[in-house]
Amino acid sequence: MPTVEALIAFLVTAGVIIAVPGPSVVFAVGRTLNLGRKPGLATVVANAAGTGVWILVSAFGLSAVLEVFPEFLKGLQIFGVLYLAYLGIKSILGARKSATLTGNNQETVIPLRQIFREGFVVGITNPKVAVFFTAILPQFINPEGSFLVQFLLLGLLFEILGIIGDSVWVLGAAWFRTWILSKPTRMRAISAIGGALIIAVASWLGLELI
Repeated sequence: MPTVEALIAFLVTAGVIIAVPGPSVVFAVGRTLNLGRKPGLATVVANAAGTGVWILVSAFGLSAVLEVFPEFLKGLQIFGVLYLAYLGIKSILGARKSATLTGNNQETVIPLRQIFREGFVVGITNPKVAVFFTAILPQFINPEGSFLVQFLLLGLLFEILGIIGDSVWVLGAAWFRTWILSKPTRMRAISAIGGALIIAVASWLGLELI
């Protein structure tokens, strides 16, 4: 097991990383503003499932693979940037439709499976998560204990904290969205803003690749 000191240091580090809005938070908030509270929370869970893949593959030796094939991570990052840009553009193009539906007392409906799939892809292609699990988390491992057990435990703690933190952001965005629903023009604007936020994330990550 990790030492008490290492566990406290890990929780503080993870808490700071999660508290500062990153790509996953901005993406979940953008989806919430565009689609609503339930899709936003589903995005949080899906994103956590995607980042959870990094826990498993990192625990079973991905770091060594990345040292031999660093271009794999680079390719994954590029795909993630392009996918986010695609989702953002799609949200903006659908803003007018959202406004029309809202004016008719309807909601934009996207299948839960699609929402989960998109959130999962964003989570698994998040380069910051990849770096955290492959380079930062191992620093808190107690060399006298089981590496695998400790890695999975710390990874699980990070996931729980991440879900809680991201959900708070989503609920805040959902509350902000409620007063907009009665105004079609406002709904169109907020849907466009949600898409713009997602594109901003893609641009942010893309600049880091340069």
